[in-house]
Amino acid sequence: MSKVVSARLQDGTFQRLSRVARILDKTPSDTVATLVEESLRAIEFALIEFRSSPLGRQAFMQGSSLAVWEVIEISQQYQMNEEKVAEHFERSPEWVKAAFNYAEAYPKEIDFAIQDSQAVTLTDLKRRLPNLEVFSVD
Repeated sequence: MSKVVSARLQDGTFQRLSRVARILDKTPSDTVATLVEESLRAIEFALIEFRSSPLGRQAFMQGSSLAVWEVIEISQQYQMNEEKVAEHFERSPEWVKAAFNYAEAYPKEIDFAIQDSQAVTLTDLKRRLPNLEVFSVD
């Protein structure tokens, strides 16, 4: 169930909102709902922020270029061991725990992002990165 909330926006703010809505291919109302949800999550979860990426809006770890799902994907290789994951990323255990906390609260979001990442093929990458070169390391 959803609730309707109205808000007065200054003209400049509405213009900026409309521009972001076009970029996200959403209505201004849907964009406000998305941005409010993201802001609330960023307040509720330490070290989490939202950014636009080629894959859309995503939860990222503050102070890094890593999306939360990327931290979790690597963490799975370490059986979700906080200490080992922290060592891998050269970050504090608290940083890793912040990713775990977010993933625990939004498991479908994280699982879908990991599945989408694993579904990308070499052909897909070459389409996105025309100069991509593949090489092997012994």
